Amino acid sequence: MTLELRSLFPALVLCGMLFPAAAPAEITSIAGQAEVSLREFRFGEPGDTDQAIDTFPGTAEALPLQVFARLIDSEPNEPAAAAIGAQFADPTELIQPNPEEFAINLSLNSLTPHVRYEASARTEEMRGVLFAANELGIGSADRDVETLTGVLFLDGALVLLAGDPTQDLTGAEVTLRVVVEKVSESGGTEVVFDGELALSGGAGGAVTVSASGDFPVTRVVLSDLGVVEELFGVFQVLIIPRIEIEYEYSATVGEPFELRAAVEIEAANQPNVATAAVIGAPTDAINDVISITENPDLAAKLLSALARERENPTGQLAFPEEPTPMAGFCGLVGFEAAALVSALFAWSAARRRDLGR
Repeated sequence: MTLELRSLFPALVLCGMLFPAAAPAEITSIAGQAEVSLREFRFGEPGDTDQAIDTFPGTAEALPLQVFARLIDSEPNEPAAAAIGAQFADPTELIQPNPEEFAINLSLNSLTPHVRYEASARTEEMRGVLFAANELGIGSADRDVETLTGVLFLDGALVLLAGDPTQDLTGAEVTLRVVVEKVSESGGTEVVFDGELALSGGAGGAVTVSASGDFPVTRVVLSDLGVVEELFGVFQVLIIPRIEIEYEYSATVGEPFELRAAVEIEAANQPNVATAAVIGAPTDAINDVISITENPDLAAKLLSALARERENPTGQLAFPEEPTPMAGFCGLVGFEAAALVSALFAWSAARRRDLGR
């Protein structure tokens, strides 16, 4: 699945529907950051770590930013592995409403009873914006304040896996959080969107879905693929469909401000329980980790089942009590990230060389 964010453009700039005669805002600056972290826990105590961070401008001279982390346990008979990648791409490169700048891909799995992992990833964009007179409607003048509508595209998948359908999944979870803030010239910060969605494991193979803040849940689907695919005893997939949501914020003519958007993933697995997330990225980390800890054929079947489900969800609404359907489905847009794919395949090759030693 993909999660794509268009929130850093006012809707009038993107769609031209609110103010057809308005000129686009001036984008005064674009900055970004991508960071990932993996932490191993061995016999309940902190073990190895791997992390990476990159910023633009700063540590990187050009976009896209791509950061990676991986950990592999050396026990061949009880393998354990974790991999995570994050990307922030240039939102101005694609001439389309959805700039597709954010990407996160992770997988954690351990068949070793005393090893588990925790992971975190964050991609962030900071965009300077300035509206001149007449750009917020005909006749708008300096110091006029207008309410604008931002648009946010969401499309992703969170996954819990286990071989035994009665496995205690307690402690295994994946959480997605999206935050958009407006920062004024004086430094004041206003949170204009803050939403969280989580898939958590429980006793006896049970899972729980929860949401908080502004996260739209009317179309979120929970699919039990363990019933139909028989690949794993537990194969629970939380599908975030292709939805488009709107939020409001204010802008003052002639007064520069900054919009900041962040996409974050927090994940943890347990022994014999795997977790995964795909947010705006290929599924290579999942393929690599499952191939190492299980086998390549099973990894391929798992990814094929996941791809079919995200294209045509067969599960049930995760929040059926929500009465109002979410309007504005966006079409499927491919994510062009050849460098990210190549880097993730490079991880796989390097890991297999390491395991072969």
